[in-house]
Amino acid sequence: MNKNKKIILCAFIILIIFVLFISFYYKKIKNGNNISKSTDDIVNYILNISSYEANLEVIVESNKTKNQYKLNQLYSKPNIMKQIIQEPNNLENLTILYDGTNMRIENTSLGLSKIYEQYEYISQNSLWLSSLIDNFNEKSKITETENEIIIQNNNIYNDYNVSQILYINKSSSLPTKMEIMDNNKNTKIYIKYNEIKLNHLKQNDIIAFRLEKTNI
Repeated sequence: MNKNKKIILCAFIILIIFVLFISFYYKKIKNGNNISKSTDDIVNYILNISSYEANLEVIVESNKTKNQYKLNQLYSKPNIMKQIIQEPNNLENLTILYDGTNMRIENTSLGLSKIYEQYEYISQNSLWLSSLIDNFNEKSKITETENEIIIQNNNIYNDYNVSQILYINKSSSLPTKMEIMDNNKNTKIYIKYNEIKLNHLKQNDIIAFRLEKTNI
């Protein structure tokens, strides 16, 4: 093979490698695998969610007791909410449904049902991710570590509930946990999001949600 043919062959091989590289790079861009969201993008995404469904573990601490719960929460803007207790066993399937005006509490296992009309408290309940979103303002703090973004609201409701702190995984853009602290910076409520899905529910999905469903 003469020198010119070798040069042409090498150039052809290089061209093939280049084309394959560009094709692979384009697919990564198309699939979003190499797109890095900024902190602002992730924060705005969380603050503007339209709905969520989550399985979570909650620890509530008072001066003398510590209570643990497993809950299923469903939320749709502006204020449609449903919460189903999975554990402890004595409260299993206890369901709270809030339609923005009235709150219904029922337990199909015990045949109990009660409606509270013109009920406003649940919309301010710090157990809900939506409460952190509603309380976010110009005084809220946003910090970050290598793997997390942290949103903190201060002076929320009272001495027992002073700060809400939400931790968001950078790679997934999903909340992982939330802490509610008192005025002495003690964690009074700890929430761990075992699984959470954003922006896939509608209001009717929540209202029609079957009571026997306990898992996403």
